[in-house]
Amino acid sequence: MTRCCDGFFSLKAWPRLTRARATRLVFPILVLAGLTVGACNLIQIEPVAPAPRQSAAGIIFVTATPRPQLLLRDGQRARSTGPVPEATPARPSFAGANELGQVLVLEYHRIGYPEQRFQRTPDNFRTDVRRLYELGYYPVNFIDLLNGLSHVPSGKKPVVFTFDDSDISQFRVLSDNTIDADSALGILLNFHSQHPADWPTRATFFVLGDDTDNYNRIFGQPKWAKAKLRKLVELGMEIGSHTVNHVDLSIATAERIEWELAISKRVIEDLVPGYTVQTMSVPFGGFPFSLDFLKSGQWGGYEYRYVGNAAAWGGPGLSPYDPTFDSYRVSRLEVTEISIDHWLTHFEQNPQDYYISDGDNTVVTVPELETANQ
Repeated sequence: MTRCCDGFFSLKAWPRLTRARATRLVFPILVLAGLTVGACNLIQIEPVAPAPRQSAAGIIFVTATPRPQLLLRDGQRARSTGPVPEATPARPSFAGANELGQVLVLEYHRIGYPEQRFQRTPDNFRTDVRRLYELGYYPVNFIDLLNGLSHVPSGKKPVVFTFDDSDISQFRVLSDNTIDADSALGILLNFHSQHPADWPTRATFFVLGDDTDNYNRIFGQPKWAKAKLRKLVELGMEIGSHTVNHVDLSIATAERIEWELAISKRVIEDLVPGYTVQTMSVPFGGFPFSLDFLKSGQWGGYEYRYVGNAAAWGGPGLSPYDPTFDSYRVSRLEVTEISIDHWLTHFEQNPQDYYISDGDNTVVTVPELETANQ
């Protein structure tokens, strides 16, 4: 018997920012409710004891049980909305909030040795996670970025971890039915166990929707494919499409594009009943000749719809409240030792450039801009 869990997402509305100066912008909020995420409890995570069991490689506490656009009116200054109720506490963090700043969407592929393009070593990935935590970043799913980052705590800086290709090094189950402490998921889970309040289990895995019935392309261990996908959803992580066969959509026919996007989505949703795949990343960064293919389509009896796409390059991305934000061309930073160090150093030296949450999902806060005559 399996136990199913429910999930819930809300959409933070998209304002049009038109004023040159704004200290705190207030908007009405529309909430989309009812997106239910099913996740079956096939892999169990052991609670972390005060003196945790450790492996030679570090830490692994995960045991597996094997089984064969909304439109809103322009914003107004906070002082024009009437008196603030006495019960509303002061929010000193508003002074440093900037919800028009840039957001890092980090792009990873394999986790292994040696360090090279498309492969980050486990130690370097641990360093990435630790450094981001120490600098005040807060992990969110890709869909959370598209939905307006409505649940990022006050003063935190959202960051999106994304993983392409569903490689086994991202989620490996060992012979003793534990999750490999050196896999991407093992590293994220162990860091979460050390910082449960400040580092939630959030990341987005763009999976190859293997339609061959052996599911070898879904994290490289066919018998675990279903359990792995369900565990990711249960943990609160996101699964997106990376097509079926890692096809360059820029040179594919219209029929092939729709087949890849419809079938990959269907395969994942069949393996995780109740889950809805909402996002994707195009392989090789190859956009089809019309973005309409990414938004919706059908092949045979299968229809598909995606609300956003992660590009393969571009560096730091835009805030979802930037008027030029395009949910189907969201920039990502391909992580290398040079690239991540460069941008984390840049934002540390220029904190005004990055998105900093005000912690209030009913408003969008941006710094007051200085004009030439001030």
